[in-house]
Amino acid sequence: MRWLVFALLLGCGNSSTEPASPSTSAEPNNPAAPAKGSAGASAVAPATPPKPCTTKQLPRLEAGAEKGQVCDADVASPLVVLDLADAWTPALFAQRPDGSAPEFRENYLRIASELDGKGKLLPPHDALAELYGVVPSLAIVRARLADEKRHACHAAIDSSTITTIDKAYTQADRAEVMRGHETRAALQKQLERERDKRKVADLAALADVPETKASYEKWKKLDDRYRGLVAIQKHLACEGYLPAKRAADGNMSWEIGTAVELFQRRNFLMPNATLDAETRAAFALDSRELDFRFALRVLRERVADAAGLVEDGTAGEGPVAILGRMLDPADMRRVRGYDKPLPNAAPDLISPATEAAAKALGWTDPAATLASMKAHADQKVVVQLPPPPAYHAAHMALEAEIDRGDVWYDMKPTWRAAVHRPNLVLYADDHGTRRALMRWPTTIGGWADQRPEAPKPAKDGKEPEPAPVDEDGEPIDIDSEDAITRQWKESDVGERVWRDIYAAPTWMPPMTTPDRELLVHQGSHKYALKKSSFGPGPHAAFGMVLIQHQIIEKKKDGKESVWDNGIGTHGAASVTSVVTGSSHGCHRMFNQYAVRLGDFLLKHREHVVKGQMPTGYTRTLTWKPPPPPEPKEGDPPVDPEKLPKTQTFTAKVKTRGYLYQLNPPVKVNVLPGNILTSRTTPPPPYKPEKKKRKKDGEDKAADATAPAKSETAKTETAKPSKAKSSKKSTTAQATP
Repeated sequence: MRWLVFALLLGCGNSSTEPASPSTSAEPNNPAAPAKGSAGASAVAPATPPKPCTTKQLPRLEAGAEKGQVCDADVASPLVVLDLADAWTPALFAQRPDGSAPEFRENYLRIASELDGKGKLLPPHDALAELYGVVPSLAIVRARLADEKRHACHAAIDSSTITTIDKAYTQADRAEVMRGHETRAALQKQLERERDKRKVADLAALADVPETKASYEKWKKLDDRYRGLVAIQKHLACEGYLPAKRAADGNMSWEIGTAVELFQRRNFLMPNATLDAETRAAFALDSRELDFRFALRVLRERVADAAGLVEDGTAGEGPVAILGRMLDPADMRRVRGYDKPLPNAAPDLISPATEAAAKALGWTDPAATLASMKAHADQKVVVQLPPPPAYHAAHMALEAEIDRGDVWYDMKPTWRAAVHRPNLVLYADDHGTRRALMRWPTTIGGWADQRPEAPKPAKDGKEPEPAPVDEDGEPIDIDSEDAITRQWKESDVGERVWRDIYAAPTWMPPMTTPDRELLVHQGSHKYALKKSSFGPGPHAAFGMVLIQHQIIEKKKDGKESVWDNGIGTHGAASVTSVVTGSSHGCHRMFNQYAVRLGDFLLKHREHVVKGQMPTGYTRTLTWKPPPPPEPKEGDPPVDPEKLPKTQTFTAKVKTRGYLYQLNPPVKVNVLPGNILTSRTTPPPPYKPEKKKRKKDGEDKAADATAPAKSETAKTETAKPSKAKSSKKSTTAQATP
C-alpha cells in the first residue's frame, strides 16, 4: 500500500479549482512572450507535451461521479489518495515497499473481515473488534448495507416506545423489571374491566376519566417500558445476538445483557451491557441508518490515516458532526472534569475531512453509499480534502503531557469518584505557538493484586534469598490465595520520552501477577490459558499499540543508556476502564486513539523501522482446587478420583511486537495531578483480612487483563500516585 500524505504537506490555498492535470497542457505564464495574434506570435515555441504517467492513473471523484483521472505520482494537496481496498490496514500494520510487514498484519486483515484462521465467520464476541482498534473491512460494511432480510426484520418492529424508557437498565434490575411487568398485567385487567363497564373503544379512553386516570397513567408508563424492552429484544434477535425463537418477554437477564453488549460493540457504543440513553437511542434508529454511520466511521479512519490527521476537536470546542451525525459516544468526545477548551487548541480537522471525502465518494445516504462502494470496490481513488494546517510537516516539533487528574493515596483500597480524570494532550509547535492537537482520556495506576516474588537462588557466591514468611514466621506458598496482597501501582511523575512504538505488542506478565489473573474459568472446575491477554491482538493487555515511557541518558563514552520503569501509553483490552477504571501504572487509551496516535507519529516524525522483535518469555501457571469441605457425620466417603485436580499451563510469547523507533524521541511529561490526601507518596502494600474461599470460578481478573469476551466485569476506580521511579533496564516489561 502506498501512502501519499507527503502531497498534503506541500500546502496550498483553499481553492476549489482543480489543479492542472499532468495530461493537460497549460499556457506558460511569461509576460515577455508575444501576445496571440501579434507579429511575433509565430515565434512562440510549442507547449511541452505532458509527461507520461509511469505509475498508475487513478479516478478522481466529485459528488460520487468520476471527473477524469490523475496520475498517482502527481497527486498534490489538497488532493489525496484514498485506498478503498478490502485488504487495508493503518500505516502501523501496512506492508512496506520492500514487502516486509508486521507479523500481525495477516491476522489484522482476518479480524477486519470477521473471519477465523479457517475462513469461517468469527463468533460475535471475537468478530466485533472496531472498539478494540481493528477497523472493519469495507466488505463487512457492504454486506450489512445489502442485507435486506435483516433490514426487513428490523423494519417490522415498532420501536416507538424505546424512547419512552427513562432508566439505564441492566441485568441487576431484573427483579424490578419483573415486578413492573406483574403490576402492569394486574392494572391492565382492572382497566379492561372498566373499559367493558364504560363501553369505550380502548384503554386510552380511560385517561380522562377521573376515577381511572391515575391507574391508567401508571399502567401506560409500565406498558411503554414493557413494549420498549420487547422491541429491543426483537432487534437483538434480528442481529443474531438472541435466538430467533426466543420469546421476547421484556425482562432483563444475563442473556439480554450479553446481547446488548454485542449490539454496543457493533455500533461503537460504550460496551457496558447497559441500556443507557445512547444505547436506547441507537436501538430506536433505522438499521440502514446505523449501518450508514458504521460506513462513515470506517471511512473516517481511512481518511485520518491517508491525510495524516490526529486533530479531532477534543482539545478545543469538541468534535463536529459528520453529515449531521456524531459518530462517537459522549465518553470518547471529552475528558471528565475538563470541559473548557485548551488555549490555542486545534479545531476538529478529521470530521470535516471525512465529510468532504464522503461527499466526493457520494456517500450521502445508505443507498448511495452501497452503490458507490460496489462501483469502486478495491480501488484507489483521488478526492479533494480541506488543506492541511500550516504546522503540518514531515517532521514536526511535538511533545505530550499527561495530567494524572485527581489522586488519592489512601492506606487501603477505597472507592473514589474522580471529578477530574487523567488525560493526555499532544502539542505541536505552530511557528512559536504551542498548539494542542487533541485531549484524550487515559488512566493512571491504582491498587492491584500481587503475589510475592520467588526467592532468588544462590548465585556468584551470594547467599540465596530467604523464603517469604507470614506474620507468624511460617513459610508462604507464593502460589496460594493467602499470599496475595493489594499493591499500589504507581504512574511515574516527571519527564520521559516516547521512542519505542510497538505495533501489535504482547504482554509478558511479571511473576508477581497472580496466576488466576491469567486463566479463564470454563466451568466445572476447568480452566484455560487466557491467551488473548498475552497478545498480540485487539484484546491483549496492551491493545494494538504500546509506546514506552523511557529515560535516555548519555554515558561518558558517548553511548546512550536507556531506562524505563515498566510504564507505557497503550491501548486497552477493557474499553470501559479508560473512562472509570485504573491501571497497573500505565496510561491506557481507547484502542482506535492509540492506533491514530501511533500513525500520526510515524507520519510526522523521523523514525527507524526495527521490525519484529523476538523474545523467549515462558511461564508455567497453576490452578489449585480448593480443599474439599469437611465431611459431615453420616456422609459417604469421598472418591479422590472425583475431586478436581491441579491444572498446569504453559504460556509462551515469541515476539514483543513490531518496533518503530522515533529519531529523535518525543518528550512526554507526566504531571503530579491533584493529590487530595494528606499523604503525598504511594501507600505500602495492603493485606486484606482473610475471607472464606470463593467458589470455583468466582475469582475476577484484574481490569488490566479484563476478559476478552466481556466488558461487563466491574473495575476499580483509579487511585493515582506521585513517587519517583526506580530506574530499571529497558528490557523490563511494561505493566498495563
